[in-house]
Amino acid sequence: MDTMDEVGEFMSSPVLRIDSESSVQEAAILMEANHVGSVVIEKYGDDVGMVTEKDLTQKVLAKGMDPEDLKVSEVMAPIQSMDRFLPIEEANRFMHKNKIRHLAVTEDDKIVGILSVKDLVGYYSRDFRMQE
Repeated sequence: MDTMDEVGEFMSSPVLRIDSESSVQEAAILMEANHVGSVVIEKYGDDVGMVTEKDLTQKVLAKGMDPEDLKVSEVMAPIQSMDRFLPIEEANRFMHKNKIRHLAVTEDDKIVGILSVKDLVGYYSRDFRMQE
C-alpha cells in the first residue's frame, strides 16, 4: 500500500445535498436515485449535518416513524470530516475509531466529497490484487 495515497483520490464527488427542511422521504428518494448511502444537509447554504442509510434505518424505520412527516434535520448526524490531502490510512483509522461509514472530505474547510466504507474496500482490494 502506498502511504502517500490521499483521501481525495478515492472519495465520491460531487456531494449530494438536500435542504434541512426536506422530508426524510425526499432524502431517501434522492439517495436511491443516485445510488449513494448518504446526503449532506444544508441550511441557508451551509452544511449542517449528514443523513446516512444507517440513520434512516435506526432513527426512522426501526422506530416506526413516518418518513414523509419527518424532516431530515430531525434525524441528521453531525458532520465528521477530514482534509482531502491526508493519507487514506488515516481516514480508515478515523472511521473505524468513530464507527462511521461515511466521512465528509474537505478542501479549504468546504465539503468536496464523501469517503465511504465502500470506497475503502475498493482501495484495499486494489492493493490486495496487486500483491497476488
